[in-house]
Amino acid sequence: MSSENIHITKKLRNVFGFETFRQNQKEIVEAILAGQDVFAVMPTGGGKSLCYQLPALLLDGTCVVVSPLISLMKDQVDSARSLGIAADYINSSLAAHTRNDVLNRFKKGKLDLLYLAPERLAVKDFISLLEEVPLSFIAIDEAHCISEWGHDFRPDYLILSSLKKQLPSVPLAAFTATATQTVQNDIIKRLQLKNPLLVRASFNRPNLFYRVLPRNRVMKQIENCIMQHEGEAGIVYRLSRADVEKTALYLQERGIKALPYHAGLPSQRRFQNQEAFNRDTVQVIVATVAFGMGIDKSNIRFVIHGDLPKNMEGYYQETGRAGRDGEPAHCLLLYNRGDMMRLGNFIDQMEKQEEQTVAWKKLTQMGDFGEIATCRRKQLLSYFGEIYPEDNCGACDVCAQGVEKVEATTEAQMLMSAMYRTGQRFGASHIIDIVAGARTKRITELGHDKIKTHGVGSHHNKPYWRRLIDALLAADCLKATGSPYPILQLTPKGDDVLFGRSSFSFLQIIHTKEEQTKQQLPTDYNTELFAILKKVRLTLAQQEDVPPFVIFSDKSLHEMCRFFPTQPNAMLAIHGVGQAKLARYGEPFLIEITTFLENNPEYRQTGAPLPTTSQPETDTTAGQTVHESGKLAEQGLSLAEIAEKRDLKETTIAGHLEKFLAQGSNVNIDVLIGVEKRKLLEEKFSELGTDFLKPVVDALKGKVSYNEARVIRGYILGSKEARPCSDSPCPS
Repeated sequence: MSSENIHITKKLRNVFGFETFRQNQKEIVEAILAGQDVFAVMPTGGGKSLCYQLPALLLDGTCVVVSPLISLMKDQVDSARSLGIAADYINSSLAAHTRNDVLNRFKKGKLDLLYLAPERLAVKDFISLLEEVPLSFIAIDEAHCISEWGHDFRPDYLILSSLKKQLPSVPLAAFTATATQTVQNDIIKRLQLKNPLLVRASFNRPNLFYRVLPRNRVMKQIENCIMQHEGEAGIVYRLSRADVEKTALYLQERGIKALPYHAGLPSQRRFQNQEAFNRDTVQVIVATVAFGMGIDKSNIRFVIHGDLPKNMEGYYQETGRAGRDGEPAHCLLLYNRGDMMRLGNFIDQMEKQEEQTVAWKKLTQMGDFGEIATCRRKQLLSYFGEIYPEDNCGACDVCAQGVEKVEATTEAQMLMSAMYRTGQRFGASHIIDIVAGARTKRITELGHDKIKTHGVGSHHNKPYWRRLIDALLAADCLKATGSPYPILQLTPKGDDVLFGRSSFSFLQIIHTKEEQTKQQLPTDYNTELFAILKKVRLTLAQQEDVPPFVIFSDKSLHEMCRFFPTQPNAMLAIHGVGQAKLARYGEPFLIEITTFLENNPEYRQTGAPLPTTSQPETDTTAGQTVHESGKLAEQGLSLAEIAEKRDLKETTIAGHLEKFLAQGSNVNIDVLIGVEKRKLLEEKFSELGTDFLKPVVDALKGKVSYNEARVIRGYILGSKEARPCSDSPCPS
């Protein structure tokens, strides 16, 4: 392995806490490091942020990241900072003085990453600034927004078409989670990418379980699914704002912490509701498709579609919000063919015939996904031009439960006879009521309780008849015409069935009971410890004013609850735990895991062996690296000098020194930190305690850094008695 590859792998391990690259990540990183343009289609949760964050750390200059939603930027920056990456953002949410501070840091070359909204690039002075400040490269997130053929075209993104002309020497790296071949070609053309590395990763999300149920009593179905995911975060998508509000209220009335999100809400309320969801203070967000791209939450365990999405791209993006951490998640679509008519009304209002044709084709494909009982994963991947090679994916309702052929000629004739005898002037609900034997006011007023077919189908429930009507529509035996309340009519194929010239059967999934929803989502970690660690994570997140997933993902916590690490070196073997996060957040988790094992010693034997790191760090070597940093501090080197000498982040060095000082040492603390800061910190730690750094740092209002506070905490803890002493250092 070359020295460059060793350096890349070391950063991957120490900063991001990953042992190996995911598929395609390494070649993208290497291309960016070589100054090549890149176009990458990577599924949501595929690790695209690492593809630009890692080279941004390794290259001179700042990486500018263009991101479409300002609501996402803060979470991205918080997440990068938690890794020890110098990151910030500029958008309209910032006060003028804060924006100026960020710009000054950018001009001075102190940022690895700077996140921007696309419209910022329309400001002439800002483009001039980009021409002056050294840039490593420009990363364009959600690149499909630049294509009018994409599902989420945004005119603001057209500004990016001029980047190559304005900054010809700066490489561009464009990323998207969804792009057909047509959209891909359009993006490359619009951005004028020069001989780019083309990466088209698999669209398969093996951790997602796809399920479709006929929609019947939709509110109850949504409630049942959520109850099967007790304590887990999820999104419910509804088609209209009114349905969003009704669904959120319904869930609230049943004790489920849920909030609405749609474009009709005031912007401040939308932000508050999204933040509540991000920070795990509510379990469920009920939303229109206005919600989604602005969410970076990694621990969403389920996504429910209460209505049919407009197209497969939208469905893929929205279900892709689940399981971003790679852990199992569930995607439920409640399907009713009547949604085709609702959505079709919007399509028919489009001005251009070409747009109508494309939209209807996409909607029909989405309807087929809900209707046709073949592997959901095969259908989804096929839409993006990818062939799923297995016969059975094992992670969709069709494959997991199997299908059966249902002979339904007699039942189809019952429905059609009811339609025929009532003049083919009524919709599905009324026809179903007739064959089921209902005596609604409308049926009795029209005399439909007197016709021969009234009640002939009472041996089946209404969901069966709804499913049969959908199957007849899909088979072109029936057609639905008119809006907003479509009526059912027979087609020539339907006539053949009604008059006995043809038979009719359809495929249905075996055992489609809703209580089986989670059957493919096994738990192989200790759930009791997981609940404890979630509380630790939430407390730290509240102290740091960041979403909990920024501290550690669910996947990281699951591994902690599977392998029970009790030493720092063992914690470093956990997915997503690098040196910076270990130093900043590791201690309270190690304490809780140790306490749990003391109270439950049987798990010391049952825990699976820890994964090995690429460079295993034993307890001895962990102590040695702390000792090395401490010895350099004793020689009078500053935090920055020690970090540079050891090629480690200052955050990591601060963690080393905290441990070193807590054991007692000869470090001249006033040389290392300074007399004034030492006094301020000692006073605040005495007042607020040493459990958490954030209250102390916040109380000192920018006068000290987290690293300085961490070092002084170690100094205080290393004292056998309080150090009220003079300005000179006290003896250890």
